Amino acid sequence: MRDASANTTSARTAKTHLTRTMEALDTPYDIFTRYMTEQGMRKTPERYAIMDVVVSSKGHNSADQVLSMMPDNFHVSRGTVYSTLSLLVDSGLAYSHNVGGITLYENAYGVATHHHYICSGCNKIWDLCDTSIDHAITSVRTPKFKKMKISAYIYGYCNICQAKLARIKKKMEREKLNNMTREERRFARIDEELSQAAEWITKDIKN
Repeated sequence: MRDASANTTSARTAKTHLTRTMEALDTPYDIFTRYMTEQGMRKTPERYAIMDVVVSSKGHNSADQVLSMMPDNFHVSRGTVYSTLSLLVDSGLAYSHNVGGITLYENAYGVATHHHYICSGCNKIWDLCDTSIDHAITSVRTPKFKKMKISAYIYGYCNICQAKLARIKKKMEREKLNNMTREERRFARIDEELSQAAEWITKDIKN
């Protein structure tokens, strides 16, 4: 009886391993086909063509950019592109990112877990691979909640936008100074001198 039980357990383990191996070797076509079958959806050539474009594309692309990358022999509408992109995200073949009110799509097939940093000035997005982020998030306890995936976004300003903001700030300061009356300029200089004096006094106290 023990031998039979052991053989059964061994067979189940082997079957589970084989299933996982087959899933790991699934092509995007297999994954998309299985998803549409489970959802009872039509498997159209247009949907597969859009899938091919997304999976083979690099970077982060809007729906209109995906549409522009379609082969000439596939005339699909924007509506079909949008609906298919949603299916690709739901099936796990694509990532979606909301950047400045625009949804950008990224291939997820065969891509390792990664994060992103986004410029709030120009709305550009870059990939960020940092295992310390993964470790930090996975160590967070989530009672009665099962974490399925990790995705972090860091918002800020790129060096180009920082330079633009600095120029705008200087321009606004010059315009403000030009519009000041003589009396306002005098008080502005006094305020600046007092601020500098306060800094010197603070340094002396610390020393």
